[in-house]
Amino acid sequence: MRYCFTSRVDPRHLDAYRARHAAVWPEMLEALRDAGWRDYSLFLGDDGLLVGYFEADDNDLAQARMAATEVNARWQAEMAALFEADGPPDEGFRYLPEVFHLEDQLRAAGGASASGE
Repeated sequence: MRYCFTSRVDPRHLDAYRARHAAVWPEMLEALRDAGWRDYSLFLGDDGLLVGYFEADDNDLAQARMAATEVNARWQAEMAALFEADGPPDEGFRYLPEVFHLEDQLRAAGGASASGE
């Protein structure tokens, strides 16, 4: 399953947000992987709009596994000051439903995949 979410970084803290994500703690990276997050990307607009994308077999389970880790609690506490909303940032995600995926459409139409396979 593919998941997309939005959130809001305080525009005054964009540089700090980018710097922290340029060097995410190795134990945080491992926790995300071990919790079932795959192909995780974040995109940040100059206005503070944060868009995240990841794949997981079960979003609720992946989120629960992360919530149970000590490293996530530390990371969320440090990141909270950079966001517009109060509380742990990962509890404020606004999930968006997927309305189009090229590979799925091509498969449904009986055509080749976008990668030509």
